[in-house]
Amino acid sequence: MIVKRAQLAAKLEGTEGSAETLAGVDAFLAMNIAFKPDIEMHPRDNVSASLSNFSQVPGARKATMEFDVELKGSGTAGTEPALGKLLKACGFGETVVPVTSVTYLPASTGISSITIAMYDDGVVNKIWGARGTVSLKLEKGKHGLLHFVFTGADFSVTDGAMLSSGLAYETTIPQPFLSATLTVDSYAALLGSLDFNMQNEVSLRPDANSGSGHKSAVITGRRPSLSIDPEMVLVATYDFYGKWRSGNQGALTLALTGAAGNICTVTAPKVQYTGVSPADHGGIASLAINCQLNRNAGDDELSIAFT
Repeated sequence: MIVKRAQLAAKLEGTEGSAETLAGVDAFLAMNIAFKPDIEMHPRDNVSASLSNFSQVPGARKATMEFDVELKGSGTAGTEPALGKLLKACGFGETVVPVTSVTYLPASTGISSITIAMYDDGVVNKIWGARGTVSLKLEKGKHGLLHFVFTGADFSVTDGAMLSSGLAYETTIPQPFLSATLTVDSYAALLGSLDFNMQNEVSLRPDANSGSGHKSAVITGRRPSLSIDPEMVLVATYDFYGKWRSGNQGALTLALTGAAGNICTVTAPKVQYTGVSPADHGGIASLAINCQLNRNAGDDELSIAFT
């Protein structure tokens, strides 16, 4: 079996916790895929004349599927990108304006569960009843990567052919983190990286009627955060420490430009510094800043739009 001969496919579930049948149309490009199944094994510590083990009893099952996806649009303005279904299962709502834009904002209700499978050169590793969390890393000169971690209510490992019928991957090329229009609190800081993290809290719903012991995974909370590494400047230019001391909240705007259908704009209305400390980037005085992304009206602390 060849490691690079693999495919990943996913489909939002029509029935909560029921595995979907996947086809080529459900496949998408991904990398750094990790499938981690887990079964609770219960020892039987009976006493007897022998010190030998008794067999263990397999109990509740669960699994995680973790992978990276490139930050890019569909290539057609107003058409959902392949990563859209993944964001939906990570607690985002989707708004489509035909021929114009697709926008993702955090949601508190109506979050779909998802079935995901890794086709591993003849073996299919599948999870279902899954929901997850997502982070976004942007690093100078590199294209953005979304890191997804999904928790599934159950899993299976079976033999199966690679997907072929209906297979059509997105052909758009992700934009590098260069020539970006970026401001935080109306200040265009010199920085090399940004890391967004939704930090969703994902729990499994117990269900003794299910063969795995779980109905599905649910998102019970979130604490979106951001970390940045700006160059240190005079207080008169921008007072990072003063903003932290005062509890100031400022808006973030970031635009990665490209062709229509592949322009990504990330905004956050109220970024609050929660920790500021000195750093050294190759002899350049810098700062390591942790931030919390706060609500404006609610379910709006982070927006990802493709136009």
